[in-house]
Amino acid sequence: MAKKKLSTDDFASWNTIPNKAISNNGKIVIYEQNPLKGDGKLVIYNNGGSKTILRGYNAKIGSNSDFVAFYIKQPADSIRKAKLDKVKKEEMPKDSLGVYLVDRNELITYPKVKSFNAPDENANWLAFLLEEGEEKTDTAKKENHVGDNLIMLNVQKNDTLQLHNITEYSWAKKGRSLVCVQQKKDSVNTYSTLKWFDASSGLFNDLYKTQGWIKKATLNESGEQCVFLMSKDTVDEKAYTMFFATNGKDAKEIIAESTQGMPLGWSPSEFGKISFSEDGSKIYLGTAETVIPEPKDTLLHEEKPKVDVWNWKDIKLQPQQLVEVKKEKERTYLAVYHIDEESFIQLADLLIQQVSTIQKGNGGICLGFSDLPYKRASSWTGGGFRDYYLIDQETGIKRQIIEKKSNARLSPKGNFIVWWEPSDSSYYAVSSDINNLEIVSLTKKIPVSFYDEQDDLPMDVRPYGIAGWADDDRFVFIYDRYDIWKLDVTDERVPVCITKAFGRRNQTRLRYEKLDKELDYIPVNQTVLLSAFDERTMSQGYFDTKLNSVKDPGLLDMDKYKFSKPIKAKNADKIIWTKENTKTFPDVWYSNMKFESSKKISDANPQQKDFVWPEVELVQWTSFASEPLKGLLYKPDNFNPNHEYPMIVYFYERSSETMHSHTYPKPSQSTINKSFYTSNGYLVFVPDITYKIGYPGESAYNGVVSGTQYLINTYSFVDRNRIGLQGQSWGGYQIAWLVTQTDIFAAAMAGAPVSNMTSAYGGIRWGTGLSRMFQYEHTQSRIGGSLWDKPLLYIENSPVFHAPKVNTPLLIMHNDHDGAVPWYQGIEMFVALRRLDKPVWLLNYNGEEHNLPVKSWANRMDLTKRMFQFFNHYLKDKPAPEWMEKGIPAVEKGKNLGYE
Repeated sequence: MAKKKLSTDDFASWNTIPNKAISNNGKIVIYEQNPLKGDGKLVIYNNGGSKTILRGYNAKIGSNSDFVAFYIKQPADSIRKAKLDKVKKEEMPKDSLGVYLVDRNELITYPKVKSFNAPDENANWLAFLLEEGEEKTDTAKKENHVGDNLIMLNVQKNDTLQLHNITEYSWAKKGRSLVCVQQKKDSVNTYSTLKWFDASSGLFNDLYKTQGWIKKATLNESGEQCVFLMSKDTVDEKAYTMFFATNGKDAKEIIAESTQGMPLGWSPSEFGKISFSEDGSKIYLGTAETVIPEPKDTLLHEEKPKVDVWNWKDIKLQPQQLVEVKKEKERTYLAVYHIDEESFIQLADLLIQQVSTIQKGNGGICLGFSDLPYKRASSWTGGGFRDYYLIDQETGIKRQIIEKKSNARLSPKGNFIVWWEPSDSSYYAVSSDINNLEIVSLTKKIPVSFYDEQDDLPMDVRPYGIAGWADDDRFVFIYDRYDIWKLDVTDERVPVCITKAFGRRNQTRLRYEKLDKELDYIPVNQTVLLSAFDERTMSQGYFDTKLNSVKDPGLLDMDKYKFSKPIKAKNADKIIWTKENTKTFPDVWYSNMKFESSKKISDANPQQKDFVWPEVELVQWTSFASEPLKGLLYKPDNFNPNHEYPMIVYFYERSSETMHSHTYPKPSQSTINKSFYTSNGYLVFVPDITYKIGYPGESAYNGVVSGTQYLINTYSFVDRNRIGLQGQSWGGYQIAWLVTQTDIFAAAMAGAPVSNMTSAYGGIRWGTGLSRMFQYEHTQSRIGGSLWDKPLLYIENSPVFHAPKVNTPLLIMHNDHDGAVPWYQGIEMFVALRRLDKPVWLLNYNGEEHNLPVKSWANRMDLTKRMFQFFNHYLKDKPAPEWMEKGIPAVEKGKNLGYE
């Protein structure tokens, strides 16, 4: 039977497999199988068998591997009907909680769940919040109601406990105890009780009661210690104090605004993260300036001026400040409380706003950094520079260790700092010991490069990165392009390529895979996993090795696939992973750490075999700039070499390394779908581009047009008169420029294109509030200088200045809420071509951003259909639809889509 062509009607039923996990004992695997539109399912795979839970999602396996907890959505049809009936948000159908008891093969469900959680270890209990019942009909009771019902489920006994009016709850990591906050209100006051749950006895006791509010109750790992914030303020913005308790009793105040060491006018903040060090000796918290309640407003809304004041001395532009208002209002500064010494130390401050700890909080020093001296200039430099400080946790003393650098790392035990020096493309190290500040050059004399040799941006070169540290802090493992080097930060031993140049000899990139998130070092005496990427064939796979000796790594699996990062069972030699290529969907695979007896345990899209599907070929040619380039040519699997095919050229920068990526059919967010187009009789060509600083447009021409011309000259099946262009964002810019330079393309679609670099240079990225200057001077746009330094390059590389030369019909998508490329850039190109009587169309999806979001199904389907009709008209001689011939008048918006 002949295979079918994909249609847009096939998209909704195509499945994806998100949220994969494996149990600690390695026997249970969970994953979701969700169609692009409609009801999905949760699959629980257990020792070769599987159980399906309709509409299950966001599942978590208990640490003892004896239960799986998950949410259950209401049917999609029920949600849709409720929306059509204009049901209020608070009355919409609610999710349920499902708990699958593995040994009993039993499913328990609870309606109207709000959240659930289990401890990371010893999860004998599951805690979850359910909405209060419908019986609370009395208006006064509703007004005084706070919180929801907390249910404690004993998984082994299938028994439950219940508490009302719970606003928050939190487990200890090791499952010994839980704390929760119970609140009640009367007509005047709010009353809070902190309750402590002992998992071994199954009993609650009241730890602390107050008139006021309790928040952020947090337990240490063992569950013996607890801290929480308390306030008796009645205003919305409250000042808090911190309390501490041990073993569920004797809560006492430890930190307040008046605490010694607290900056004047500061106090513990409700927005800061609270945590214990792993050993339970320290409490980390966020502090901030105590908010002073604003005086009662005496002005009417219309009596207040509404103005943003831009000042040239501002560290951040006003738009960025406005985007970050909430973030800044909730900014906190790390502090530490030493429990035994009862001492408070402020670690971060207004200059050193970011501080990171080591050894899971046990370390005596931490690393702070400040980018404030470079923040203002980041508008045109792109940022990245920082001053780094070592901070003593016992005294709070700060010592600047490195100035104006990036990528600095503190070793796991805090003995050394390593950083990248772009001026000579080398790594350096220095001891954290104030008595030994000799700087050690780690890589300068090694005859290989440690920076990205393919990086063609006009900015400092960037390193390949650090794999990690040995557990003794003496050796750091650093990547070159292909291999891993073991470097002695004390400079006593010579550098050694620990993978014995195997990667370089085989043009294969080797990278360490961290499978245990608890480890902050590389276990050099144990076998570790290395991912591998062959630059010649684009094959991927895995090797294993030990990083304590110089040797070739051992091959585990290597093939013409793209492999995902494996997920390992915590207490077993079992992993799950996916592999994919053009024709293979990334289903879930299960094996041991040697990838032996691998088993595919999902089959998400068996219907794929019924459709015409793409095959991919790696193409190599020499560009107009005499550079060797690679590209990908996708052909339908019913390909006939004696037939001429229309072709669409899609590109961004370099994409040949995605050769073995799988593209499933789905509505467009901004670009063509390779599987959909090839299934419908198109070739798709994806060429790589390399760039010359100052000439991004010319570089695109040299790569894209040379590759297209190579295919025309080499393959008779490419119809030279029916070739289209498509790309988004940076690709959209290049398309807009290319159609001003060549008539080789019969039609082009440009998504969110920059058309005028002179106006875009001074624009704002409204999503972040950042100036766009840095993009042109130092990053993707690659001009390499300011508008006044290189004005001719800005003009030369701007498509709008060459608009009279355009002879290619152009479809533009540029949305009016684009936070990356201002949508007036698309408008400038549209009105220029319209003024010149050139065929051009502009699609503006109202309120949408740079790319159409996943949730915007209707808009994505609309874009897919219009783009397909556009190319079908120019590349397959299909009749032009109404929207192309006549347009859609504003008075018919929403009534007539103009597809026919």
